[in-house]
Amino acid sequence: MKVITLPIRGLDCAECAGHVKQALESVPGVAEVDVLLSSQKTRIRFDPAQTGLPAIRRAVELAGYSLELPETDGGAAAPLGAFGRRILTLFGAVFGIVLFVVVVGEWLGLFEAATQGVPWPAWLVIILLGGYPIFTKVVKAALGGRVISHTLMTLGVVAAVAVGEWPAADIVVFFMRLGE
Repeated sequence: MKVITLPIRGLDCAECAGHVKQALESVPGVAEVDVLLSSQKTRIRFDPAQTGLPAIRRAVELAGYSLELPETDGGAAAPLGAFGRRILTLFGAVFGIVLFVVVVGEWLGLFEAATQGVPWPAWLVIILLGGYPIFTKVVKAALGGRVISHTLMTLGVVAAVAVGEWPAADIVVFFMRLGE
C-alpha cells in the first residue's frame, strides 16, 4: 500500500470534504481516505497495482474539485520565504484598496450615479462574464444535490440584481473571484 497527501483546490466546507471523500473511496484500490478541510488536503492510502494518480485525480474532478499532483522531479517544495511575504503583502494592499474604493464610492454616492449612468444590460454582461466560472460550479453542485460556499454568494448576486443594485452585484462577483 502507498500513502500520499495531496492538496485539493475548491474545498470550502465540511460537505465539500464529504463529497471528495466519497468520490475517492469509490476508486478501486483506494483503501483509506482522510480529507483535511482546514488544510485543504487529502491523505489517501491505496494499492498502486490497482489504481494510480490519474484515476484519483479524475475522481476528485468529477466531484467538482481540483487536485494538485506532486512534482515528478522529486525535488522538495521551497518554503514561502521573502517572495511569499511580498505576494501576501501585495494581496493585502490590493484587498485594502478595493475595500477603500467600495466604502468611499458608497459614501460619496458614486455607485448610485453609476447605476443610473450605465444601462442594465452592460451591468449584466459584466456580472455574467466575471462570475461565469463560479456560477457554473454552483449550478453543477446544485444539480448534484450539493451546496457549496459560493452558492450563498451567488444568491446574493441574484438578489442584488433583482433589486437593481448592479454595483453591489459586481462587487460580490469580484470578491467571489478573488477568493477562488
